[in-house]
Amino acid sequence: MIDYKEAKKKISIISILRDWGYKFDKSKGKISPNFVLRDEHGKEIDRVIITNPKKSEEQGYWRRDGGKGDLITFIKENLNQFGVVGRNETDTVTKVLAKLMNIEEEKEQKRKEKASADTSEQDLFEDYELDQWLDDNGIREAKEFDLAQWERQSGTEHIDDMMRFFTGRGITHETVEDFAEFIELVKNKGQMPDGAPYPTNIAFPYRVPRSNCIAGYELRGFGGFKGKAEGTNSRSGLWLADFSGGRPSRVRKVFFFESALDAMAFYQQKQEELYLEQCVFASTGGSFSDLQVKGTMDYFARATAIDCFDNDLQGHLYGCRMIALLEGQWKMDDLKCEVKNGIVKFKFGERNMQIAAALLDIDTFRAMTGLYKNKVEEWKAPDGYKDWNDVLMKEQDS
Repeated sequence: MIDYKEAKKKISIISILRDWGYKFDKSKGKISPNFVLRDEHGKEIDRVIITNPKKSEEQGYWRRDGGKGDLITFIKENLNQFGVVGRNETDTVTKVLAKLMNIEEEKEQKRKEKASADTSEQDLFEDYELDQWLDDNGIREAKEFDLAQWERQSGTEHIDDMMRFFTGRGITHETVEDFAEFIELVKNKGQMPDGAPYPTNIAFPYRVPRSNCIAGYELRGFGGFKGKAEGTNSRSGLWLADFSGGRPSRVRKVFFFESALDAMAFYQQKQEELYLEQCVFASTGGSFSDLQVKGTMDYFARATAIDCFDNDLQGHLYGCRMIALLEGQWKMDDLKCEVKNGIVKFKFGERNMQIAAALLDIDTFRAMTGLYKNKVEEWKAPDGYKDWNDVLMKEQDS
């Protein structure tokens, strides 16, 4: 029987992805590297994001469609890719691990033989050490978020300065005034790789519910820049604009978005329909963490979660995950999801369901699962718009 812990030390998900033809997408950063598989026409087929890229034993992965886990989970999700057959899933996983460990041992032996032969010939695919490849591509582990590394300016005191950015997004001065206490202008005190100083950016502070400590920043800047401060806690932290005056028992609705800009755009268009003192606007920063959502709704225990995620497949999947998390009886990791060839496959423990991706929304998900506890509602952008900021931008252009 193979020890899973020992196998993780020797096998990297990154090596498997590279062997399968996935390419490193440098544009998405080097701390949680993205690996993309494309068809012969350049269309993206799959994208896998790696966590702890330089620590194989702690390495994990996730996909925006909800798939996530460690090496063992990855193998289970892709059993048919390895050309190995076993008596059952556990036996097959064991055989795959044995095969992969043998491959790594063979590569190590070949590296030693080349080194002893003093040859300059190098196979950049099979014999190029993974650690060296990671270093050459600048891939590294994230440092912990350090607030002292940032020069900070209060949003309430610099509204006019911030408007240079928000005006281009269709967001008005009045909206920025209303949200200013939840925004900062920040500048990293360090230097960019070329030695130039970092620019000043709009920052939406991340906090863990129940805590006032800043746990990171969702950043936006000119030229389309968007990102997060290094070390930002996106697992349990998120941006929260709480208009209840710090009284969570007053909150009746928590609106979840993929970006803080979407939240502000939504507010600008729908504020007359809202009781603001009963509202919280939350941004998960483009992804979805169970702890972000569960922690927020545990804190605002009398509130309903409102799914305002993007009006695309990923946004619909986030809404489904929210229902399973807040209305289901499963543990947080019990819901599995896979998207292939236009079909979404869900697995709840031993239950398996599937639906055409084009038909998926929270209503069909409820019908499939029988979850009708009304802890989650939906308020997405109108059909034809990706998100609420897209609505403002297109109205501004018309």
